[in-house]
Amino acid sequence: MSIQNLRATFGPNCHWCGLPMDFAEPRDRPESATIEHLNDATLGSVRKQKHRRLAHAVCNHTRNALRLDAERRFQRWVEDRVAAARTGTGTGTGPAG
Repeated sequence: MSIQNLRATFGPNCHWCGLPMDFAEPRDRPESATIEHLNDATLGSVRKQKHRRLAHAVCNHTRNALRLDAERRFQRWVEDRVAAARTGTGTGTGPAG
């Protein structure tokens, strides 16, 4: 599904922040419309057309960066939990704050 088709279906505003997007070429500016995959294939999902929306480039890229950072932090937490369980110092609780 193209940007034009998504715009016709969902309108001219960003899926995340709700503000109007820039549809002019070139599409390399922060306010440019990009295709957002709500269920990202890099996190184990299949890319389907029903999971596509439009988002500002900056909203799309920031969301992906934050999700990747959260995944990395969670992975470190799991590694720490397993290590603590092996040494008998684990509490079994989640990270604070």
